[in-house]
Amino acid sequence: MSKDENESSNDLMSAILNPSRGVSLWFIALGTWGLFLAILNILGQAHPSYHWSWGGLLTFETTNAAFELKSDGIQFVASDFVFMSFCGLIIALGLKTIASEDGGIPAFAKSLIMNDTWPSLADPSHKGWSMFAAAWCLLLGVVCYAYYGIVHMGWTDPGVYSVTIALLAFGFALKASSNAPAGDETLD
Repeated sequence: MSKDENESSNDLMSAILNPSRGVSLWFIALGTWGLFLAILNILGQAHPSYHWSWGGLLTFETTNAAFELKSDGIQFVASDFVFMSFCGLIIALGLKTIASEDGGIPAFAKSLIMNDTWPSLADPSHKGWSMFAAAWCLLLGVVCYAYYGIVHMGWTDPGVYSVTIALLAFGFALKASSNAPAGDETLD
């Protein structure tokens, strides 16, 4: 391995082990979502008739079958442990960065509820129509996913993913545009 390749791999490893705030937020969100799905899978509440094998799903069935028939009881297999460990690791990496900030994890937890997004649900004059639409897109995305998962046990349905991802993406984009600084009005 050349010196440049070695430095590049060290930079990548450093970026993964010491993520920025934005990457930390993604680590926490994806890890929490993964743990949630893993717990539902173990309890048999993730799919109406199948138990997922994370090893089969994540390797596109090269190691084993992705879907096994569901039994009546709790099913816990080795791939559940590996997947949950991976999710816990990325949550821990994300929380490491958050904990080093002012206020740490308690301030982060409070900011999930007390922020400038949620008051805009009821008052478009709070931060403007863009933030109003962003707040509603974010809320509807989460509610759509939760409703469909609870009612139909379709936590991995591609259709509900499509709707949820579209709503969340529009919500995040509208929130970013609402928080963007005003541009120059004179074009010369």
